[in-house]
Amino acid sequence: MYLLGNRYHLIGNSYLSRVTPHSKTSAVRSSAWTSSNGRIGPVSLKLPRTIQWGVLFLLPMAASGYWLYTRLAALPAEAWQLTIYPLALLGAVLLVPVNWWLESLKWAELLPWARMARRTREVLYGTAWSMIGPFRLGAAVGRVAAVNKRERNMAVRAFATACVSQWWCTITAAAIGLLCAGFWGAGVSVALISGITLGLYFGWTPSFWNAIKKSPLCGHWGLSRKIATVRRRRALTISIARFFVMMSQFALLLNAFGHLSGWTHYIDRFFAQGQGVALTWGLTSLAPMPAFGDLGLREAAALLAIATPTPADVTAVVAATLTLWVINLFIPSIVGLVWHWNAQRRESGLGANFGA
Repeated sequence: MYLLGNRYHLIGNSYLSRVTPHSKTSAVRSSAWTSSNGRIGPVSLKLPRTIQWGVLFLLPMAASGYWLYTRLAALPAEAWQLTIYPLALLGAVLLVPVNWWLESLKWAELLPWARMARRTREVLYGTAWSMIGPFRLGAAVGRVAAVNKRERNMAVRAFATACVSQWWCTITAAAIGLLCAGFWGAGVSVALISGITLGLYFGWTPSFWNAIKKSPLCGHWGLSRKIATVRRRRALTISIARFFVMMSQFALLLNAFGHLSGWTHYIDRFFAQGQGVALTWGLTSLAPMPAFGDLGLREAAALLAIATPTPADVTAVVAATLTLWVINLFIPSIVGLVWHWNAQRRESGLGANFGA
């Protein structure tokens, strides 16, 4: 909740205050992500700004990078001789359009005033921005910038709802993964957070929510509650479907690179992979990194969460995680940039022709 709230709290205060200066959003100036002089920065910890950014970004990257390097450097040379199973790889690639179609469908459900093609372009353009924005703030900036000006306030709420619904899927799966792994205390704690999040998402208003909803701890997380309940329900359903698609992609890629190929019992293999994937995403959801910064963190989290009994399994996990990043984030971001640039150029050309 904290991460999601501050994601679009920043958008509401810094971006929309410029594009909609007379909106209610622009009136809110205090933020856990903005200082007294209006500059964007991390949560105020009464530390110098450079130290705050270092703690939030550079330190996790350095620690995970060093751990990953030591883990991979110890592997024997034969571990890098990967056997690739092309049908599983093809299956993961074919699910990429399904993945982004579901995300675009969710975005269109929450902003139902444009054609599906435009909403898809906005989502992919936001994906391009997510490559450089911490806490996935870049995705929010990209999407809000791509919509029409009159829709931008609503786009902030829509993005909040989309994030909360997808985040709920992530933490719920992580809770199940923790319980299956025997971490009962952590599993029950995360499951409790999942239940509270779901209740707040659908309008539950306990006394503690009234006390903290305007605090920097939650940012503007409550904006998602201003979307119609029926649309929030549909968005959550789409998010669940999308989560299973991404989970299937990860499992297919693990098998494409021969992960746990020595296990002859397929159910045991898929169960171990599914549990590891859920825990991997649970760990990476806590990382305040842009998508480029995820490189290294994702692989380290995957190696911590997914079973790797042999050196070949270690390289299979790293290869699968990196491949998933390329096909699900890097390539769609390039498509989004090119698509949006062409659309903007056409709109500029039409405006010039009408002006003439």
